[in-house]
Amino acid sequence: MEKVKILWSGITGRTGKEAIEICKNNDFAEIVAGICRSDSNYYNYEQLNDIKEEFDVIVDFSHKDSFDKILSYAIKKNKPLIIGTAGLTEEQMKAFEEASNIIPIFRGGNFRFNVKSFIDAVVEYAKTCNDNIELIETHYKTKKVPSETAKVVAKKVLDETGKKVEIKSFLEYDELINDWRVADLHCRVCGFKELAEDVIKIAIMMKNKNANGVYDLDRLLKESEN
Repeated sequence: MEKVKILWSGITGRTGKEAIEICKNNDFAEIVAGICRSDSNYYNYEQLNDIKEEFDVIVDFSHKDSFDKILSYAIKKNKPLIIGTAGLTEEQMKAFEEASNIIPIFRGGNFRFNVKSFIDAVVEYAKTCNDNIELIETHYKTKKVPSETAKVVAKKVLDETGKKVEIKSFLEYDELINDWRVADLHCRVCGFKELAEDVIKIAIMMKNKNANGVYDLDRLLKESEN
């Protein structure tokens, strides 16, 4: 199997650094080039047209101020784009939704396969629960809350059951820990290594997708089963 070649935007971030280490010792993916704002070892966002490396997929875990350039570059190169950048404006979200009919785009509030299992379990719980549904999330102290995962849980429960989820967020951990609880259901993730592993898996799955609306983890896994 030929390695999937990844161009990683936000390469000096925590997820990007983990992805570099993962790709040093695997047979399925490689990061052929990186983009960031200030490290001369990589391309910056004014040098996108100077990128000479061949790549299959763009992963963007950068900053919303750089997103427009990455989206335009992905369209220009006609390459799949995986969007992990937080805090996008309504205009930027509209832009990538429109672009999803031109290039394959993945955008999800959740990139972690084990968190998806938790979300699915919460939805099943909500279908039979008569009580108010309360999601308690506890994170490292610099985390922005409510988390994207909590928002995904609330939206999916509302869409599939019509029930509302009350989100209670706490910032308590000094270490990089993310923790979600609904009744007896519990999910915890630590650090960014597992996240980077899952993003790389998604990149591999997105390589040969067609432009047909925005993909998320649910859609990718459903299509892989067919």
